Amino acid sequence: MDKEQAQQLITKYKKGLCNEQEIEILNQWMDEQGLDQPGYYFKSDEQENVLKENIRSQIKSSLFPERKKRDPIHLQTWLKVAAVLLLAGTIGIWSWNNYNHKPTEPYTSIYNPAGQLKTVILPDGSKVYLNAATRISFPSKFTAANREVTLMGEAYFEVVHNPEKPFLIYTGKVQTQVLGTSFNVKAYTNEPKITVAVVSGKVGVVAGHLSALLTPNQKADYNPTNGALLKGTITDASVLKAWTEGQLIFRDQAFNEITRTLIRRYNTHIIIQNDRIAGSILNAHFDKNESLENVLSVLCTYVGARYKYEGTTYLIR
Repeated sequence: MDKEQAQQLITKYKKGLCNEQEIEILNQWMDEQGLDQPGYYFKSDEQENVLKENIRSQIKSSLFPERKKRDPIHLQTWLKVAAVLLLAGTIGIWSWNNYNHKPTEPYTSIYNPAGQLKTVILPDGSKVYLNAATRISFPSKFTAANREVTLMGEAYFEVVHNPEKPFLIYTGKVQTQVLGTSFNVKAYTNEPKITVAVVSGKVGVVAGHLSALLTPNQKADYNPTNGALLKGTITDASVLKAWTEGQLIFRDQAFNEITRTLIRRYNTHIIIQNDRIAGSILNAHFDKNESLENVLSVLCTYVGARYKYEGTTYLIR
């Protein structure tokens, strides 16, 4: 992939328009170039530190509300400046080679491809379950003041408790901070929202100038399109970890959202050719070794559709 093609694909990625195949191509190119997650550009270390310090201040205000908060007008002004720095589209693709968090330790970047599940142990002993088509990046040692990772995709975290060293996760425009807890983060670029859901402990979530403090059985949904951050409840938190054991559990999910999950899980192509059923809301539970054909057969029965395999694609009518 040449410079121009890479720039076009990155622009498409930042708009959330990449399909699974394009994400795979972009991830492969990133590995070849020795790069981390796309979408972050800074002109200097000072600008990067300004942005990260504002992010941390917001999250800490959520986790520890008794502390004095910054002046909201001053914070909002800085966040606008930070947003401009983040989204500046005039910086060329090769400025990526000059982008570095400049950590004291080298970074490790792990990509789990479609069709697979993977478990990663972080330097502090925290366990991370990676869902299909997911990338996580982190330093080889957590020697800085915070334990920081970046995520693109979906992961279930079991974070080792350490009140002296907060754990931060960067997923596009959403930043999550914890001290020690279990929670799930879903942040695929081709999904309409980023979701953080908590099983145990306390989690702070920041998106732009909005923030939410989550406790067990609560979640936060961020919509990149309108910038909304909505807090909600979870009826059954055990469902959040079910996918790490290979199960597929869908609760009040649209058929087209379910098919996107199946595409990643089974590393295949699925096209819904009937718009009438795309938005149908379903509830279903499939065990670890269930074949894709059986899954599609059950789902199609629910919505009154049929599927057909042509070439390398499942067509649903």
